[in-house]
Amino acid sequence: MGRYLVATRDIKAGEVIIEAPAVVVGPCSGCGLICLGCYRELDETSLTKCVGCKWPLCSSSCQGLGKYTGHSTYECETLKSVTPDYSNIEDLKDSYQALAPLRCLLLKKEDPDKWAALSAMEAHNDIRRARGDIWPMNDRNVVQRLKKWDLEYDEEEIHTVCGILEVNAFEVGVSGANARALYDEAYLLAHDCTPSTTHTDAEGRPARPLTVRASIPHRAGDIISLCYAYTLQGTLKRREHLRLSKFFECSCLRCADPTELGTAASAFRCPRCGARVLPADPLRAPAPWRCARCPYEMAAAAVLLLLQRLTDEYEQIDANDVAGFESFLTKYRNVLHDSHYLFLSAKHSLSQLYGKVSDFMIHEMSEEQLNRKVEICRDLMKVFDVIEPGYSRLRGITLYELHAPLMVLTTRDFERKAITKENLRNRLKEIVSYLSESALILGFEPRHSPEGLMAGAARHALSKIKTWEHIIGKIS
Repeated sequence: MGRYLVATRDIKAGEVIIEAPAVVVGPCSGCGLICLGCYRELDETSLTKCVGCKWPLCSSSCQGLGKYTGHSTYECETLKSVTPDYSNIEDLKDSYQALAPLRCLLLKKEDPDKWAALSAMEAHNDIRRARGDIWPMNDRNVVQRLKKWDLEYDEEEIHTVCGILEVNAFEVGVSGANARALYDEAYLLAHDCTPSTTHTDAEGRPARPLTVRASIPHRAGDIISLCYAYTLQGTLKRREHLRLSKFFECSCLRCADPTELGTAASAFRCPRCGARVLPADPLRAPAPWRCARCPYEMAAAAVLLLLQRLTDEYEQIDANDVAGFESFLTKYRNVLHDSHYLFLSAKHSLSQLYGKVSDFMIHEMSEEQLNRKVEICRDLMKVFDVIEPGYSRLRGITLYELHAPLMVLTTRDFERKAITKENLRNRLKEIVSYLSESALILGFEPRHSPEGLMAGAARHALSKIKTWEHIIGKIS
């Protein structure tokens, strides 16, 4: 596993484990045209130019101006000799790929302590050099770009900082920001496809610290982990991402288990008997897939082709298309298991669309639609309780989404006198428990982030439920 962190004492769920200032922050590789100070996407037709170096900003009063986590004075001074070509916007966007590596390299002279912290991180140069894609791409997009800008840096050193960013950077930012950052200490967290921590970055605070918090209790000696991949993906996709971008083969408990810890997040339905079709050996990609009940078998190549076709179709669905997601679930109900990751993704979208988009506003939804939202949220919670247990962002959001249809259904039953006082009390207790946990989990997020605002909405909803107590007595 290389280096990793373990708990030296028992840690409670929700407890802060690490709070580390950023070592460096910079644009993501392959981002669009963004502000060099705050990383917000920019409108190409109305750009503000830095008075010093003429590079793009959101405004002349951007909060990231002059800060090392944004457009620092020493970066501005360096880029004065590199005038951006606004007549070739595509080349300007490409040049952003060199900016995060440049910010790393500038630390060697401008902040030796941060350079030392950065230099302690793993770059996997040998693995990356042996690959036919990454090394030449970095040579083209970063090494040659810095040479073109007449910035004299050692080629091996440039490749090393590229590797450090690829292996260790966290994606940071909310509300349209597009950045990556390196953090001391936090880079040592081990990967696990069922992570034991959650993390947030505070872009509004000095040094843009990253807070790593325990999502589940830890005992002394437990490995402290986070997930380098997207938990709402199947084993094939997660392991491919980790192999290509993080340079290791994951063999965690979830990856090694054909059922993904009982969630069946990669399972197909057998066309013969309807049972689950699972990989015979999930740690060996060429292994066949077999039905758990009958002799039916699929070759690994056929699985990949089917997954690609379904993924392509899924990605064509508009992000706000309720009918499109529901149609996908219906169309492939005999092909994919109920909790297959493509179905989980569709349900995750639906859990947030029902109640919030035109034709499906929460108070206008039919009883059938409200019950559908409840069903979807409960389906998701069964899986999230396994793959992102404890105080995870996914659970917090889904608990909030679950309370809303339950509250509307309860209110409607009460108004038409179709519910006893005792049933009303029990339903409200259930809703209060969901809102309380959601407010707790999402309360760890930055206050003005979407999740932080949802935490505020959960607290407000809790206070409104308390007004029912004069009708039914104490709820909790």
